[in-house]
Amino acid sequence: MTPNSQYKAIKTELQINRVTMRKDDSVSFSATTPELTDDELSAFRQVSKVVCNVVIEPQGGSSGVLEIKERVDGGKSPGQRLRASMFVWWNQLNKPGDDFENFYRIKMELLIEMVKGKLE
Repeated sequence: MTPNSQYKAIKTELQINRVTMRKDDSVSFSATTPELTDDELSAFRQVSKVVCNVVIEPQGGSSGVLEIKERVDGGKSPGQRLRASMFVWWNQLNKPGDDFENFYRIKMELLIEMVKGKLE
């Protein structure tokens, strides 16, 4: 059994209503489905906060598929992604007078100590 085999795949119409660019160049969007049955609603609830594979295609068809994969070349390194995520976290904390570089050093030190604690 694969880790996500307990979930049913969901195929439905939906309308994308709002697209927002995030600081890390990812996209957040909201979408609306047609009226759903209780079973269909339950299927959506089950996959809440679960990473899913998604294909979005207009009803009239499309001229091909744009496949978005994790970037191997030309994208951010794992370290750059971690730093960018920590920057967003720091912004969300919104502590006036706090400086990101100090926050970054403290959190990285905690992360390093956690990893070192797992070494033999």
